[in-house]
Amino acid sequence: MTVIPDLTNATPATREWYALSEDIRMAAEVIAGPPRPMSHIEILLAIGRAIAEERERRGAE
Repeated sequence: MTVIPDLTNATPATREWYALSEDIRMAAEVIAGPPRPMSHIEILLAIGRAIAEERERRGAE
């Protein structure tokens, strides 16, 4: 049985991950490996996507 960490300050993606049932999380980890910290470029990409989405949303107003 996996222990779920304190999600108080977790990102929405982390909360969504732990909302999945343990058997689904385990199956996903068999395929892709366990969760790991994001690389710097992954962090930049996530921020860049959020900025682009916000600009697109504002342009649609």
